[in-house]
Amino acid sequence: MLNTQTQTTQALPAIYVTEADFEVLTNLAEATADRAPAGRVLADEMARAVIVEPGEAPRPFVRIGSRVQFQDLSNDQVRDVRISLPRDASIDDNRISVLSPVGAALIGLTAGEAFHWTDPEGRARGVRVLAVRD
Repeated sequence: MLNTQTQTTQALPAIYVTEADFEVLTNLAEATADRAPAGRVLADEMARAVIVEPGEAPRPFVRIGSRVQFQDLSNDQVRDVRISLPRDASIDDNRISVLSPVGAALIGLTAGEAFHWTDPEGRARGVRVLAVRD
């Protein structure tokens, strides 16, 4: 199970969402939290999210449809993906679902921020946002 409790020694980064994304993401999280670990993480993130208009955040932030360059902190691999709804996700097209562990971790972050969690096998995982493009 994903566990945001591993962040107790690290401050949780601010999570920004637009009102429209907040509604969609909250509904997805509530519908999947009991059967998908990433749904629980997404629900936790939405519970502490700051709802903003796109231009109100201090910097561009990861939203549904954003292109994100991020570093996987467990293996230092850098990837460039588009965050999508589950129905639009496609590994072949570098579109990852907001309900995937990485997608749920990235949503709402700005460039330079990182998010850490423990995967279902008990391994420490983390991502750092390098760039956000819409």
